[in-house]
Amino acid sequence: MWELMAIPVLTSAAALWFGRNTSSEEHRIVQQIFEHYHIHVHVKEGKEHRYPQLVREFKSTKQIKLIYRTPLALEEKTLRTLQQILSVTLDQEVNVSFKKWLIIEISKNKMPAYVSYQEVPYRKGWMVPLGKNRQGWHFHHFDHTPHTTISGTTRFGKTVMMKVMMTYLIEHHPWDAQFMIIDLKGGLEFDRYKNLQQVKRIASNPLEALYALKQVQKDMKERMERFKRESWSNIVDTPLSQRLFVLIDEAAQLTPEKFMEKEEKKTLAQCQSILSEIARIGGALGVRLVYGTQYPTSNVLNGSIKQNADLKVSFRLGSDYASKVALDAYGAETLPSDIKGRALIKTHEVKEVQVPYLNHEEIWKRIGGYEIAKQTAVPNETGEDYVRLG
Repeated sequence: MWELMAIPVLTSAAALWFGRNTSSEEHRIVQQIFEHYHIHVHVKEGKEHRYPQLVREFKSTKQIKLIYRTPLALEEKTLRTLQQILSVTLDQEVNVSFKKWLIIEISKNKMPAYVSYQEVPYRKGWMVPLGKNRQGWHFHHFDHTPHTTISGTTRFGKTVMMKVMMTYLIEHHPWDAQFMIIDLKGGLEFDRYKNLQQVKRIASNPLEALYALKQVQKDMKERMERFKRESWSNIVDTPLSQRLFVLIDEAAQLTPEKFMEKEEKKTLAQCQSILSEIARIGGALGVRLVYGTQYPTSNVLNGSIKQNADLKVSFRLGSDYASKVALDAYGAETLPSDIKGRALIKTHEVKEVQVPYLNHEEIWKRIGGYEIAKQTAVPNETGEDYVRLG
């Protein structure tokens, strides 16, 4: 099987490269790293080591691509570690993947360390920007993939990304985008947007969250009845133009714990149950779930939510276990600790991007004009204060 020695310090790998010319020796440097970190397969009863063999090299003004033949596939964790070593050694952006062949792509363009929201281009449809890398801008289409999870250690960009999504959607769909926001940081991040006409409710504690989610559940039930009458199966095939976005900022606060009182556990369990229902059936009905957490554990990211959120985003995480839970892939634990807004995005493959930065002043400049006077809604059993989707 493939072996990969534990990396003592990346400077030892850098020493292999120091003083060499990158223009024509990339493949030789890669080979040195294979040997230095024992990336090989044992053959002939362990007496011989077989390393990946270079079969093709492509060079352009923007990229060098090295393609290697390997006796066995490399484990995902080995690929991510190899990518990290090569990036540091070559001081260039490197992507390592395995698709029958071991493919190493070395980009001559640097990954941006900062991207402003003002640079984001316009995209038609229910699109939001995910970020920019050396290939350009990457967007997500909510009508193609309704739900997403966003993970990441605090202060690395998770909440900013949610605000980018909200702002972009309101800017481009001011009459059709609606938001139910559950801000379990006490409302500190989103409460200032509660009077926007697109924001139907902001919940800042578990009881308020349960009430808000019950309103979404009620609307989905009514919507489902209408779909049955009209013989509709998916909102994208109907004349309905509105979409409801349920934003959860810090979903770990909705996870029942052993030390909690019975009623509190019951409230949180109900929240989890409704969120699972939204993840399972809400997409076809026009409900889009954006589920964010600092602590991606199996308890926080339950099976229904994780399996139905085909777009997974992660900023830096503290361990490879957390990365595996968040992305079903390693790598978030190796993201740079000194660059805010750097994230991995995954649908069918993992890509690294720099998420655009957006502060409150810029948000208000762009969407503050939609602020309206609202009456303070008092929760009741009928949910009459909730504005339903059209």
